[in-house]
Amino acid sequence: MFCLCASARQRVILVTIDGFRNDIMTDASQPAPFLHELIQNSICVPNVIGVNPTMTYPSHTTLVTGSTPLEHGIHCNRQFQFNSAEPALYHWYADSIRTKTLWQTVKERGGITASVFWPVTTGSKWIDYNLPEYFPTKRVNVSGMDYIRPVCTPKDIMAELEREATGHLSDTTLRAGSFQYDAKVASMVNYITNRYKPDFMTVHLVTTDYKQHDTGIYSFATKQSFAAADHAIGLILENLEYTHQKDSVTLIVTGDHGFTQGRYRLHPNALLVSNGLLSEQPGGDWQACFNSLGAAAYMYVNPSMSAKQKASCIEKVRKIFSEQPDSVKSLYTILSSKEITDIKGDPTAALCIAPIDGVGCSNNRKGDFVTPFKGGFHGYVYLPDTNAFDPTSLIIHGNIDKDVVSRYVSDANTIKQTSIAPLIQHILYGDK
Repeated sequence: MFCLCASARQRVILVTIDGFRNDIMTDASQPAPFLHELIQNSICVPNVIGVNPTMTYPSHTTLVTGSTPLEHGIHCNRQFQFNSAEPALYHWYADSIRTKTLWQTVKERGGITASVFWPVTTGSKWIDYNLPEYFPTKRVNVSGMDYIRPVCTPKDIMAELEREATGHLSDTTLRAGSFQYDAKVASMVNYITNRYKPDFMTVHLVTTDYKQHDTGIYSFATKQSFAAADHAIGLILENLEYTHQKDSVTLIVTGDHGFTQGRYRLHPNALLVSNGLLSEQPGGDWQACFNSLGAAAYMYVNPSMSAKQKASCIEKVRKIFSEQPDSVKSLYTILSSKEITDIKGDPTAALCIAPIDGVGCSNNRKGDFVTPFKGGFHGYVYLPDTNAFDPTSLIIHGNIDKDVVSRYVSDANTIKQTSIAPLIQHILYGDK
């Protein structure tokens, strides 16, 4: 049921439930009473069509820019390391984003901004109260929480939250992937909401992503993780009610992507190794290398090669994939660089392997090309002829007329992920 209240000056809290599958909204067996109640009393769009690829960092960046990865420049979670033996770095830093964000828009209009564990926010000059997603990729001598403290702003915000909202935070009390994580995040959100009243705040709940990757989308652990995320949403709703902010704050809940149940995993780098195009260990000689996007994978060629060598390498890789058995070739499509650009993907990639639903890719360099897999996948590219589809959903709860939202949906049931940021800007300022 749509809220038909008259529009009023609104603040916005944008919450992503990582891997929020659209079937959660309609499956009564899911332990998500707060979300199901929101569905009955809010504006809901069942299908959000993501960008290519449907990965956490590109999708989160699209949600706050309205831009595609081709435009905003965040094409994957981990940066391709050109066959380096060093651990791949994540796109942590806000200055990697090439297009304007909602945080910038709000700050330029004199507003207050906040963010809790949102990707690609480290070092942002547009976020007043910022706990970025930031963690070590190799062993360090401090806890993960102590690692993140120096990059939070203002510098004492973590200590303030521990003192006033969460208690001491450590790798035990705030462990990503644990059921308590989302509740701690909700406590942070509620304190910042009450104390600083940001005009725009972004929040990332991550537990559901961990469980679906590890145990599949139908497991008991996955249901538990959605119960944990739902509990966090309930805590935020309860706080808005108790502190009399429900009429002035619009709560938006969506996902960065959906998920599919895995059946097979492809290991394209193993094919490159067996054909002499890639070293078995990172750091050796190479001509081509794939970088997994979760489901799909981009292939890059060694930039030191000549144009003729690069072209020859790409054709050799195409031939390798074309010579696979029909039963294997039915699991994927190979995209050219132009086709990648056409779907707004990474223009520097030479090829893309785009699997069908239930099939994903790894960066493994050993073993068979195809192996069974029981976990979950996201990170697809959407193609007309490919059965690969992992949509999420959108819930808008607040003093918003349905006609405002209808301007941004492509039909009653579908909205593009690129349309959500313009919709939020309209809720905040009435911009069209």
